[in-house]
Parts: sequence; structure tokens; C-alpha cells
Amino acid sequence: MPRLLVAISILLATATAAFAEDIRVFVSNTTNASQYNPTAGPGYVVRPVPHVDLNAIWNPGNQSFTGGFRTDSDVSGGGAFVQFGPEDALAYLPATGQRLRTSAAAQFDFQGSMNGTYWVFPSSASASNNAATLFLGFSAYGVPRNGTFTDNRTHWTVHSVENLTTPDATAFYGYSVSSGNVNMELTRDPAYPNREMLMLANGHSHLNLLFKAPGIYRITFRIRGTLVATGQEVSSLLPVYFGVEEWEIPPATITYDDWRLTDFSPQQAADPAISSPNADPDRDGFTNLEEYAFGGDPLVPDAPLLQPRIELVGEDSQLHFRRRHNASDLLFTPEATASLAPESQAWSAAGLTELGHPVPAPDNPEIDAVIFQSALPPGGQSFQRVRVQLTPAP
Repeated sequence: MPRLLVAISILLATATAAFAEDIRVFVSNTTNASQYNPTAGPGYVVRPVPHVDLNAIWNPGNQSFTGGFRTDSDVSGGGAFVQFGPEDALAYLPATGQRLRTSAAAQFDFQGSMNGTYWVFPSSASASNNAATLFLGFSAYGVPRNGTFTDNRTHWTVHSVENLTTPDATAFYGYSVSSGNVNMELTRDPAYPNREMLMLANGHSHLNLLFKAPGIYRITFRIRGTLVATGQEVSSLLPVYFGVEEWEIPPATITYDDWRLTDFSPQQAADPAISSPNADPDRDGFTNLEEYAFGGDPLVPDAPLLQPRIELVGEDSQLHFRRRHNASDLLFTPEATASLAPESQAWSAAGLTELGHPVPAPDNPEIDAVIFQSALPPGGQSFQRVRVQLTPAP
């Protein structure tokens, strides 16, 4: 009879310890643009629209700016505009947004090398429609033009540019061209210091938005204004997502310390006897690190939920376990050995391969159920374990 044993092995490598609704992927509604639309997966809905603004809103109660993408009209045809929060939508730029640099003039060096490729949301409706790209603008329809701010204006700058899928590719430029001359307004490029976009309260504007590489970009804008009543300058950060030939926002990642501060009270998190990786405050046999890795509650006994298991399928064994998919500091290594005898014990990951695709756990969207399969060794005896390593966060 085949003999199998499953275990969990924990290593500490160092001494250091999603969205509620579908995300809208805005694309052009121009005739024939649909052939360039992405096939969005679960959690995303492609929405063709004629025009979208990145719209700022003033909140006098807490003296802050918020905002996000706003459609000119209800995407379902209702006729009224719809405002989306920063994490509820992204602007998608298909391959038709590719351009080649054709001017050798030095003022266009930001576009890259001659005949090099860049991607752009054009600043005019005709250029956007011709390229089947989304017609994208900026607005401050949520900012009152009643003398709240000096000159009834807000000031926009780029606080940060992140490419979440290609971290080294972060070039971004927002500019206009008038009489052949470039007016650079939004960028982090040090060659263009102190650039900003002035936006009239309740106003609207358009810029060419240029990217040097595909990817999901999170661009955080800083919006500032000076209050007439007090002379105080107020400012807020507004992050917005752009997808250049990509549509899926990578999930946010966490570390053990993030989890510890969330799942324990401040007093518990400060007490190593309760919240350290090797502690087991609920006394269910699983340490805090195991609870973190396998999606348990460190303060509620839930061992049956976390325990890996082995199933026999013909001449193969299948190791089933839960795995946190949003951690930046965990390494999971399924391993097997044919004997537990000290002189012959040799744990190895060889021969264990992941079967199929991870399936989200019904009780926790941050956890996947996974299966690793391996052939039984001669004699039909196999001992298996999941080795979990806490590594330095990148």
C-alpha cells in the first residue's frame, strides 16, 4: 500500500520579520476601433466611450482634491456623465497608438531615437479617431469657479510615474505642439524642470500623452491650489492608471509586516510573543508565518483549513495546499522524499510540478488553492512537505 505523509517546513531567511466592482477599461468607440479592444478577463469590463477626462474634484470639508476618470455621458446610454474613482478605471491605449519619431529637431528628443517607437494618446479628436485610440482629456469640473482659488486655477504636476509591469520603463510626457513648437507641461524628466499644467476651475484641456514602452502605468499627479480666503496652498495626490497595450492592473502586494499590522491590534503587533513569525497565539499548531502564508486567522484556531493534504490519483500523488499570491516576501517550495531515515533523507523539489492553474480560495481572495503532482517512487512510499520561506521584500 502506498504510504504518504504531508508536512510543512518553515524557514526564516532573515532576521526581519482589490477592487469591489469591475474595473472599467476605457477604449475608443470609433467605428472599427473594436477590433483593437482587449479581451479583458474577470474583474474588468471594456467600455467604448467617445471621450474621457481625468477630472479633479475639490472637497471643501477636508480641504483636499480627489478625482479620477469621468465620461462625458453614461456608458450605458443614460445621458449623464459618470465619475469613477482612481482605482475603478483605466485608460487603454492599443497598438494603433504607436508612432515613429520623424523630426530630427532637438526639441523632439524626448520621443527617442529617430524612427524609434513611442505610444501616444493624441490631443485632438480627429487624430484619436483616426488612430482608433481613446480621446482623453483633463478637466476640473469638480472645482468651483467662484473665487475659491487664486485666479480660479489649479496647478497640476507629475509626482511619480510607475510602470507596474516593466519597472524600468517610466518615461511619460504630456505636451502640446503649437506652430511646430513643443510646450512640455507634464513630465518627471529632469530635462524639463518646474513644468506644470494650469487648469482653470470648472475648465477642460487636452495634451498629447506619450509613453516610451508598453505596460500598466500608475501616474500620480499632484494638484495644488491657493485658497483666496486664507492664502494657504493646498495640495493632494491623485493616482491614475493607463494601460499601454495591456489592460490588467497587477495586484497590490503585501509583506509579513503589513499583514501583522492588519491582523493584530496595535498592542498585539508590538508584542513579539503574540505577533512574531514563530508565535502561535491561537494554539492551533500553525505559526503566524504559516497563517500568513496559507491564509488563516492567527487569532482563531483554523488548522483544518490550513492543513495541506495528499491525494492518490493512479500512480501519481497530488499535493494540495493553499498559497498566498499577493505576498512579496514569501517563497513556497513543495518537496518530497522517499524516506525519513536520517541517513537517507533527501528532500527535493524535483519531479513535483504544478497541475493546472491556481483557483481562488472561496474564503479569501488573496489566497489560491494549488496542486502539485508527482509520480510515486518505486515501492510506493512518499513523504511530502511545503517549505515556506520568509525572504526580504524587494
